[in-house]
Order: sequence, then structure tokens, then C-alpha cells
Amino acid sequence: MIKEGLELIGDFMVDQLIKVLDDQGHRNTGKLQDTMKSTVNQSGGGFEIVITGQDYAKYVDRGIPAGVWVNVGALQKWVMQKGIATGEREIKQIAFLIGRKIFQEGSPTKGSLKFSKSGKRDEFIKVMLDANANIIFQKVFELFSREVAITLRNTISKNRTIFETA
Repeated sequence: MIKEGLELIGDFMVDQLIKVLDDQGHRNTGKLQDTMKSTVNQSGGGFEIVITGQDYAKYVDRGIPAGVWVNVGALQKWVMQKGIATGEREIKQIAFLIGRKIFQEGSPTKGSLKFSKSGKRDEFIKVMLDANANIIFQKVFELFSREVAITLRNTISKNRTIFETA
């Protein structure tokens, strides 16, 4: 029962992550959003909700530090998908220029729309958790409270039967 409840909470978190990604303009092919999923693992006496997605999600979330060369092939594919350029030569040139700018400044680059009013990048995971922390905590609290109440009620009922027959 707890695992099923946590699976619902994990699904809620994935839905909220996708919403934040879309709100921040992080949809190109939709592959990142489409591959996000949650699973609940049980080990020992505890549970954990694990959310997975494309391996590049960490770069979308945290950016890329200056001094790191980005895969030019991936940039070329992105340029082509975004429709920024057409023709092999132009796509390669634009991808190279973007890669060089990321190497110089990191990603997102200065003036990027991904910056918040504070001048810092809004990490999509942090944004989702900040916006939904109270809801997530409330759902977890209700789930475990209900399970404790059921367990306690069953234990009392079982012990009452034992004492009544003695």
C-alpha cells in the first residue's frame, strides 16, 4: 500500500518536472520529457523515489561550466532540430560558434532567456521542488499517517480478540 502511494507521488513529481521544463522553454524534440519516469525502490525498512530521464538532463538542470567543450555533433543536431540553420556547412558553422561560446562562458550564456530575474539560472529540479515541497510533504505525511492508523487499528483489533478469548 505504501509503495503504491509513493508511486503516485513520484508520478506527480515527474508531471511537475515536465511542466517546469516546458515553462522554461526546454522542449526541442520532447525526448527529455518523454523519457522521464519515477520508480519506487524498497530496501531494508525504507523507500526511495527515483526519477530518471535522458542523461543530458543534468546539463539542462545545472548548465555547463566554462572551459568545457560540448559535443559538436550534438550541437549540430540541436541546431538542425531547432531550425536555426539549414545546409550542412551553415549548421556546422553555427554549432561551432555556439560550442565556442559555451566554452568561453558556460551554459547558459550571458543574455540567455534561461536566466531568472536574479541573474542566475533557474534549475528546473530546484524550481519544481520549491514550488511543490508543501504538496509533496503533505501527500507523504497523509500516506504514512493512513498506514500507521491502519496498522494500529489492526493491532488493537487483534489484541482485543486475544484478551476477550482469555
